[in-house]
Amino acid sequence: MTVPKLVLYNSDLCPYAARAVLALAETNQDYEVVPIDLSVPRPEWYLKDINPYGQVPALKIDDKDIILESLFVAEYIADLHPESGLLPKDPLQRAQTRYLIHHWGARTQPAHHKASFITDATEAAANREALVAELEKVNKLLVDAHRVEGDGQGPFFLGDKFTFADLAIAPFLGRFFLLGQYNDNKEVTKEEFPQLERFFEWKEAVTARSSVQKATPSKETLTTNYRKWVK
Repeated sequence: MTVPKLVLYNSDLCPYAARAVLALAETNQDYEVVPIDLSVPRPEWYLKDINPYGQVPALKIDDKDIILESLFVAEYIADLHPESGLLPKDPLQRAQTRYLIHHWGARTQPAHHKASFITDATEAAANREALVAELEKVNKLLVDAHRVEGDGQGPFFLGDKFTFADLAIAPFLGRFFLLGQYNDNKEVTKEEFPQLERFFEWKEAVTARSSVQKATPSKETLTTNYRKWVK
């Protein structure tokens, strides 16, 4: 199959856009980048010709077709390169991959947001407890992940290999440290919560991966950028 020309509309500070960057890196796919500044109103050409909602990422294919939304962009790139193994072939693993991503976006990420950006001490402490309870559910999803022959016992969601679930959640794991940057909450650690052992094993492996580190801005940059969410 002829690999198409890809143009990525990206913001380095956006965790959703980072999903596309990671998919491109993990598949060694060539592409062009058009940076989009999310701190100012989007240019008219972007709203008219690329994404009427002004969001990133967006992916232009062969100068004509456009894919929007981070998971669809990343999945398209993974589909272009089945040899990368990002998308599991086993039907159960694919279903579990989709569910973990959905669960993180619908439940875990909102819990982390509430615990990180509320300055009222009482409310922030209660939100931290709710986050820990949510992470216990994630920990169980990681423990219960279906393994097939050859997956190994590695630290990623499906064993030895970094796959689509790891890629999709990696940008948010790289921002997990924001808990406690703006309020009295302490960062959630494996020493304090040993029942989250599998979660921390996974988080440490994912955030240590070279492609993830390259796609994650510095802690100083992220702390400054996310201050706007503090209430």
